[in-house]
Amino acid sequence: MWYDTFQTYIVELILNASGYTWINTLIYAIIFVSAVFLVYYKLIKPFKINVDGKFALALLPYIFLGSILRALKDSEFLTSRLFVTPSIYVFIFSFTLVLLVFSLFLEKRTKVPFQSYFFSFGFILAGIFFTQLPFSNLMPAVQILGIDLLIFLLVFGLGNFTKLTKSFWNKSVIFAQLADASSTFIGLEVYGHVEQHVLPNLIFEWAGNVGVFFIMKLAVSLLLLRAIDNYLDDKGFSNWLKLIVILLGLALGTRDLFQIMIFN
Repeated sequence: MWYDTFQTYIVELILNASGYTWINTLIYAIIFVSAVFLVYYKLIKPFKINVDGKFALALLPYIFLGSILRALKDSEFLTSRLFVTPSIYVFIFSFTLVLLVFSLFLEKRTKVPFQSYFFSFGFILAGIFFTQLPFSNLMPAVQILGIDLLIFLLVFGLGNFTKLTKSFWNKSVIFAQLADASSTFIGLEVYGHVEQHVLPNLIFEWAGNVGVFFIMKLAVSLLLLRAIDNYLDDKGFSNWLKLIVILLGLALGTRDLFQIMIFN
């Protein structure tokens, strides 16, 4: 039974590039949440890695690298099925984990902070592959980044209206998720792209308007932040969960941005 389910909803969908269903979305979510807990309690906490701004900055190039590689697969520059969902997430996760451990090893040998090594490895690789992206239209970048700039100014400049939105971490969560919404909005409303994920499609059908995605993203972000701030005593784990939400928003948003710039 489990083998048949895995074959039908995971393997065949990957091989046929058939997208998402409720079943494989649930399976991916369970695997993802498990990985989030395992990485924190088996690596970050035992190695006493401080989940702060420096660590977040060091992780950013790997998020962009994943988005770049996925866009290169969409443009057929890369042909391996390794670079389609969900295998690309497994690949980027494993690759990032290896370089993180290697950076920690180098820190012990050289006394140079591991964040410097970790950031440099990711930045160089992301930069190399970024130069291969076959952009055909820069206007989507102007439109999406213009909205993102407005969101940034609103969130970081006027976002102190509640205690929940005063911290830098919380503002970053809200910004990253709304930035993802801006890419989705422009892609669907302006350029006629199709949403692949199950839940957003359900929401769009119910609301009859893609703009509702901004409201949904903001509401979910605030509810999640409230739960994390009120019910988690481990500050490191709290920051780790917020960092994951930030990285998810940036990963999906930049992947959509690159895809629109390539195919329009």
